[in-house]
Amino acid sequence: MLFIVLFLNALCRKNILVVTMNVFIRRNNMINYRNFSNYLFYKKICPVFIVVFFIQAVFLFTFTCQAVSCNNPENNIDFTEFSLEELKNIKITSASKKPEKVSKTAAAVFVISNEDICRSGATSIPEILRMVPGVQVARISATEWAVNMRDVNQLFANKLLVLMDGRSIYNHVFSGVFWDIHDTVIEDIERIEVIRGPGAALWGANAVNGVINIITKRADKTQGGLFSAIGGNEEGSGTLRYGGSFASAGYYRIYTKYFNRGQLFENNRNIKNDPSKGDWRSGRTGFRIDWEPDTRENILSFQGEAYDSQFQTDVGKISLETPYFQTTREISRSKGGHILGRWQYLISNTSDSVLQFYFDFMDKDFEAGNVKASIFDIDFQHQFSLFEGHKLLWGINWRMIIDSFKDSIDISIDPETNEQYLYSFFIQDKIELIPEYLTLSIGSKFEHNDYTGTEIQPDVRLSWTPLNNHAFWGSVSRAVRVPSRFEHDAVFNEQVIEPDSQVQIPTIIKRIGSKNLDAESLTAYELGYSFQPQSGAFSNLWINIAGFYHDYDNLVSLKQRPVYLDNDPVYHQVSLLEYQNNLRGESYGLEVSALWHVIPDWQLQCSYTFLEAKTEDNYKENEEDTQRIFVKGANPENQISVRSSFDIHRQVELDLWLRYVGSLSNHDVDDYTALDARISWKPIPLLKVSLAGQNLLEKHHFEYSSLAIERSFYFKLEWFF
Repeated sequence: MLFIVLFLNALCRKNILVVTMNVFIRRNNMINYRNFSNYLFYKKICPVFIVVFFIQAVFLFTFTCQAVSCNNPENNIDFTEFSLEELKNIKITSASKKPEKVSKTAAAVFVISNEDICRSGATSIPEILRMVPGVQVARISATEWAVNMRDVNQLFANKLLVLMDGRSIYNHVFSGVFWDIHDTVIEDIERIEVIRGPGAALWGANAVNGVINIITKRADKTQGGLFSAIGGNEEGSGTLRYGGSFASAGYYRIYTKYFNRGQLFENNRNIKNDPSKGDWRSGRTGFRIDWEPDTRENILSFQGEAYDSQFQTDVGKISLETPYFQTTREISRSKGGHILGRWQYLISNTSDSVLQFYFDFMDKDFEAGNVKASIFDIDFQHQFSLFEGHKLLWGINWRMIIDSFKDSIDISIDPETNEQYLYSFFIQDKIELIPEYLTLSIGSKFEHNDYTGTEIQPDVRLSWTPLNNHAFWGSVSRAVRVPSRFEHDAVFNEQVIEPDSQVQIPTIIKRIGSKNLDAESLTAYELGYSFQPQSGAFSNLWINIAGFYHDYDNLVSLKQRPVYLDNDPVYHQVSLLEYQNNLRGESYGLEVSALWHVIPDWQLQCSYTFLEAKTEDNYKENEEDTQRIFVKGANPENQISVRSSFDIHRQVELDLWLRYVGSLSNHDVDDYTALDARISWKPIPLLKVSLAGQNLLEKHHFEYSSLAIERSFYFKLEWFF
């Protein structure tokens, strides 16, 4: 209980917080607090049965999958033993911050189970997210992915909130996620809950287009040991984990994981057109403790992790003298860690509370700079029932962000060190207007940040279940995105245009932040419908449909200022591109998903996504007509996914995954079709071996940039002891 006492005191008394962080940073040889604070084999479809699967999916005329329950080797649960009704009734927490059945949730919800993850063949979190309808995943380099939903996609999806066990990994530096530093033991992920659409009323600013919550297993579900190893033509990795118990109801696990991607099996092998040049090495180690000292009245959890990662990269540097641009090979490094504690207290049968805190530290190189950032967050929520059919949920949150930047020749931040504070309060009332038939949920988040002040983000949702096999829902909500530190405070030397016959001197293009930025805002309208046929061949079919319209305002883009002359250090022109709230936009689309148990040992999960997104000027007629520069981003208009999970035998699994992704016209990237396949064998209960192939239909394809996503294979061994 000591950590609870310490952090409650820290919340009340800032001087205790400062002293505690100062001691922590100094003892771990971090920076001094005073300085710190401030993607047809060769175009032919290989197996004929894949075509059959696809035709079946088209016949269903709807696509997508709804997540299934987990097949955990450690407790011998077989996902084929679950009925469709049980799969529908998986409980999620991210949509309403409290356990709620998927089939009863008034939101576009998708749950990726541990079984889905293990059978997907994916080896990283972004690759796993490809199975979610509405989510766009494109690999940019060996270490970077563009992951987004319901919006144009780019390296940093600044309107998508991502959490791990309730801890935000959305970074304030660029507004997005550094996917290269966020990883975990894949076998330990219990599920990934994906909420498409705004979640700001509960999760706050930046939860604009959706929320992804990666939830790991409790320690009592990971008892005993696990050794996992992967070897292939593009990567190799190893994982070691052990779980045990203590006291009467206490459980723990410790783990370590290491991988090398890019140059492990072929010396001096570079991934084609990859600016990061491969040779990406990353290691992490961590623990989790769960303890229920008094028959579930109190549930205490404590977890932590430390990581270190590095890869070779070509860093471009500009100059006002010949040569005006050159690249140098450098090592990009990142390290950091976090600790997280949670206390769940069951007050009564109708009342419970959760207190959570976390501390997160990051030291990361980016392009030509470096940032060190610490986040301290404490959150409390309480749920109770005023009377039957009426549930009230409220909570408060306080967060402090401290960062320190190391300037370079191409980038500078003013101020170099900074402290930001965030305070928020939310309340949500869920009322059963007609028990079991009609439910109204209404709530709002009230949040104050140092950049845009106070933001109010309300949400109204209505769900109607006229029959047990039909459900309708609709919502109207508002969400905001707060400017990033770069958009607010940075000056970035982006490019030098060489002298020509018209301009006799070099021109440097600078991208500059603005301290007058307002929050980007969204008003979202959503409708959804899910149903299950009650008889016939499709009685084991479950279909979900979601449609939406997003109206954005105050979008941040770049405005070109008049060119001026400068003489430092040499005579040149300066062209300024300043961040301003000069755009508005809209996006609309349709997301259809289907889960079908064809026979007990064969399951199909299919999805189809249509998305249209566009922006336009938001200038007044009397404003100065200077040039607007649009930040480059793109999204595929159509996406199709068909996944087949077939148990050939209780010890043999066959999984096939066919994906179609539309073109990205903004990036001159053609559409592509990819096929992944996996077969696994469990010769004895404690040993599983599998062989997987990814992107099998062609030698390579492009997803976002000039990086060629190549065909790959790997072998995986899992030993439980």
